[in-house]
Amino acid sequence: MKEITHFPIYIINLEERKDRLNHILNEFKDKEEFIIELIQSEKNKKGNVGLWDNIKRCVNFAIERDQDFIIICEDDHVFTKDYSRDFLHKCIRDAYEKKCNVLSGGVSWFETGIQISNDLFWIEKFTGLQFTVIFKSLFRKIMAIDFSTLDAADQKITFLSSDKLLIYPFISNQKEFGYSDVTDKNNKSYRVEKLFDETQQKLEILNKVRNYYLQLNNRENTI
Repeated sequence: MKEITHFPIYIINLEERKDRLNHILNEFKDKEEFIIELIQSEKNKKGNVGLWDNIKRCVNFAIERDQDFIIICEDDHVFTKDYSRDFLHKCIRDAYEKKCNVLSGGVSWFETGIQISNDLFWIEKFTGLQFTVIFKSLFRKIMAIDFSTLDAADQKITFLSSDKLLIYPFISNQKEFGYSDVTDKNNKSYRVEKLFDETQQKLEILNKVRNYYLQLNNRENTI
């Protein structure tokens, strides 16, 4: 991987969603570490298909520009208090060295999580793509895979790779807008916020368990 001087980020936004555009641009107004590419499109009747088409546009740009990784960012992303340039840089480097294909900044749900370092969990499945690092090793697979009207973008990426890591603590959550262009279930008030909170709490429990047994093991080794 080349030296990381800036983070290439592709922000996906529907042209009619001015409220979301204003929000996401405000999130990055003081983040000079990002090189922003705005990917705008008209609304697709099938929101899941429209999102996937835009993800492929992002990946195609990345291939043309020979980028080692990109960050896919949806317009409902919001940074948490745990975000910092150095923390993201470290996590991307660590994930790359572990031959990871996908690195998530925060998810609304996951299945099977194993903590492999202080900052990273391996996860089997997840939902939520609002801030997702995609590495070069996955670019061609994304461009080649079929996507139907019944598919979901996050589930498709889950299917494409077993090497998926999650940053802990989260550096990204989703902002509630009262509607979703992709997932109808997320039209309910505070549903997304609750999902992220519950998922973060699950990770905190797993982290406490890991730390307990690490400390226990260290005490036994000193006896």
